[in-house]
Amino acid sequence: MGQTFESFNDLFNGNKDRIFNLLFRLTGDYHTAEDLFQETFLRAYRGFDRFDGRSAMSTWLHAIAVNVFRDHTRRSRKDRYEKIGADSEGFLSGGQRDDPEEALLKKEEHEDLQRLLVSLKPALRVPVVLFYIDGLSIRDISSITGKSEPSIKVALHRARNLLRSELGREG
Repeated sequence: MGQTFESFNDLFNGNKDRIFNLLFRLTGDYHTAEDLFQETFLRAYRGFDRFDGRSAMSTWLHAIAVNVFRDHTRRSRKDRYEKIGADSEGFLSGGQRDDPEEALLKKEEHEDLQRLLVSLKPALRVPVVLFYIDGLSIRDISSITGKSEPSIKVALHRARNLLRSELGREG
């Protein structure tokens, strides 16, 4: 297709925040997300000329990120359930912090959500993050993951039930 460096630069600048957030939500670890983020864009850069346009570039980039995450989980299964680190505080905090008590509650909510996400198996975590956090459609998630739309719906249903159950235990 002969894509130019400028168009790759546009792809990077237009998607870097979403891709990093996706990887952070999938891994639960800021430093791991940074590493996977770099690997995602390295793979995208290497394959940029072969992008065939069958899907949106952002969907193609999400698929690369999910595949990088899958490769990572295969390599490090024993570390799958690591907890969120204190170094991610800056990333999670968005907006103003006028009330310290409110800021602390918001931080705890983010940590609880991240802990619950990381506790899900990757097969459930990926659709949950893509659907509820990134706001992608079932069809886009199917395209990204290579799973059928009904299996994505089943994964979301199972994840919701597991999360409800887990939230019920904590409350």
